[in-house]
Amino acid sequence: MKIWLFFVLIVFAFVSQADEVSPWANVYEQVKKAYVYDVQYNDLAVAALKGLKKIDKDLTLGDDDKRLTLYYKGKVVKVEKKPQDDEAKAWGTLTNNMIAKACQISAKAERSSFEINAWLAKEMVKILDKDSKFYGDWDEANGIKIKNERQFAARMEDDILYIKIGAFNKQTKNEMLEALSEYISAKTLILDLRGSGGGMLGEAIEVADLFLNEGIIASTKGKNKTEEVYYLADKDEIFDGKPMVILVDGNTASAAEVLVAALQEQGRAKIIGTGTKGKGSIQKLINIYPEDGVLAVTNGFFMTPSGRELNKKGIVPDICTFGEVKYMSDDKKCPADERETSEIELDEAKKMLDSLK
Repeated sequence: MKIWLFFVLIVFAFVSQADEVSPWANVYEQVKKAYVYDVQYNDLAVAALKGLKKIDKDLTLGDDDKRLTLYYKGKVVKVEKKPQDDEAKAWGTLTNNMIAKACQISAKAERSSFEINAWLAKEMVKILDKDSKFYGDWDEANGIKIKNERQFAARMEDDILYIKIGAFNKQTKNEMLEALSEYISAKTLILDLRGSGGGMLGEAIEVADLFLNEGIIASTKGKNKTEEVYYLADKDEIFDGKPMVILVDGNTASAAEVLVAALQEQGRAKIIGTGTKGKGSIQKLINIYPEDGVLAVTNGFFMTPSGRELNKKGIVPDICTFGEVKYMSDDKKCPADERETSEIELDEAKKMLDSLK
């Protein structure tokens, strides 16, 4: 009776393990579904498994049309037939099998088994676009540090309100409202977004809405080009149409660019500085089970009110301060440059505001 019970337990454990869906199957499936461009399970799995060499240089993956081969010190240790490319579960199982074999034959891989998924995910994401990244945890991926740090400063110079936003976090809109209320006598505004890498898109849109009465602030476009999400201005402007200048440079990016494009294209603000970064992509966060990090996968793009894509293009300022200061037209380019501590942009802003009073 004891022997029979032992046999049943072994069979049950084997079946349970075989039926269990690999966490890699879930990762592959989510990445393929979310990524804005087409990507194949084959490419994701091969890129991930080639990361084994980062753990132990003696582990090498061979790839041909029909199979994947794992080598250790030049000798074949595991061969797996490639599944069909629409079989996420099978590709996940293949990945698990290769990882298990690597840990069995390589002491380095075995010692790193608790972090091996993270290593492979770091390698896999490299075949996607440059804005898709690996993060160690959810806090890092969500920019929790940025969200909780003060990124806002305001002061008055004569009748000019100067506001600096380092990044858009959950306090930005309220801080903007407080500054406009405190310095209610301001007749003009300089909004300095030089060096602002972006932050929370929702806050940037809310800030843009403070200076617009109506119209499109931004839109987003994903893999399905027929599906767009529009963000519209729906509040009365709170600065009464007073002259406004925004300062930008080559590090002005993402959510900051969304705000700049909205106010420029709606004719609400003049832009002074250099070309911006052109980081107009949106990322979806994908957890790597159980706690092996987070993938941020590009799954859409920001569009300006006129429908122009920001990604890899950025914003051309009205006045370019790169080299000789000059007014720009649509057919000209203004190179991106780091200008966060430059006084030229501030001087030009003050000249422009004087002319607009």
